[in-house]
Amino acid sequence: MNNSPTTRLFAFRALLFSGLIGCVFSVAAVDKIEAHKKSKEEFLQAQRAAEKKQLSTDTVQRDLDRLTEQKTLWEKEIVYAKSKLSYASAQLEKAAKVSAAEDVDRWKRDVATFEARLKASETELAKTDSEIQAAIQGVQRSLKENYDNSLILPGESIEVVVLEDDSLNGLYQVRRGGYIIMPRVGRISLAGKDAAGAEKAIKDALQVNQIKDSTVMVERPQAGSSSDGAVIYLAGEFVHAGPWKIPQGIVPSAVTSVLRSGGTTQSADLTKVRILRLVSGQPLVEEVNVQAILDGVGLNSDLTLNPGDIVMIPAFANVVYVTGNVMNPNTLKLLPDDELTAYSAILRCGGFSRFANRKKVYVLRDRSNGAKQKIPVSIKELQDGKGSDVVLEPKDIVVVPEKFFSF
Repeated sequence: MNNSPTTRLFAFRALLFSGLIGCVFSVAAVDKIEAHKKSKEEFLQAQRAAEKKQLSTDTVQRDLDRLTEQKTLWEKEIVYAKSKLSYASAQLEKAAKVSAAEDVDRWKRDVATFEARLKASETELAKTDSEIQAAIQGVQRSLKENYDNSLILPGESIEVVVLEDDSLNGLYQVRRGGYIIMPRVGRISLAGKDAAGAEKAIKDALQVNQIKDSTVMVERPQAGSSSDGAVIYLAGEFVHAGPWKIPQGIVPSAVTSVLRSGGTTQSADLTKVRILRLVSGQPLVEEVNVQAILDGVGLNSDLTLNPGDIVMIPAFANVVYVTGNVMNPNTLKLLPDDELTAYSAILRCGGFSRFANRKKVYVLRDRSNGAKQKIPVSIKELQDGKGSDVVLEPKDIVVVPEKFFSF
């Protein structure tokens, strides 16, 4: 074996060079891991905020269902107590005129009973009205706070301006996966970033193969709109839920709020749109069948909206949601007798994206108390002929997380 000084020198240089290359690759790998961890944490933060907003909306709708039913019952009880009190009072007056002592005592007791019953019912109705009022004010406050928040959330839209290329300018919706899709660029993850962070992310993406040193500006049209002019509040299954500034010269209605604000999600139930408002401090909840109006039926049933009103669109009861690392995150309708499983729902959404973690898929399921149950589903085991799938129920959310090491 040649062990000359020259050979040893070449060997040392080769070892040194390979070490330097390994060090460079190691630093690059660490940087990529850190960037991935940061992006993932930003997305999770935005996802938590979005889930909190959705949970808040769902909770309000359940509370309003309960409170509206209670209000109807107390109103019926008041009508009943008043009619009985009126009858008992009339009978008492008749008995007093003929000096029928036993009848007078009997009708006095009935009058006292129904007076107490009426008073108790009116007290409960006032209490229910107060709770409805608090719920309405809570929705207004929650929607305003969500869009005063500096973080970009899945589901909202941002306006992007690239000074060097007008064709890239426009309004982009942040998808459920936390990203926008820009022409000739592809996916850019923005959820969890503020406007400055979003500008940098878009600029970095453009620099790869489009514009070397671009000038990017990002604005959130909905953020801050609640403090600038008259607004109504859009809640539930609107594409752009939140404060909506009433356009100048427009008298908004239930229908125009749907048509002019950017539309609704696929799961929106337009047959049961609710208008929540406060009239002289008193709560008012009205229901409008917007779908019937759009179909040309019941045109006179549209409601004119006032500043501060809330338009709330519920979701169809029979839908499930698929989100995370699938090709096309989407909302799926559950058809009658359709036994849809978690894996089948993922396949209907185009299957897994590149970095999906098939071992950690889970289903989030609503419970009666508003809490969420997490049900794990290992699709990897299913594909290997092991484990069992989960049959989905209405409003289940199928979540496909990302692998931590995705490069």
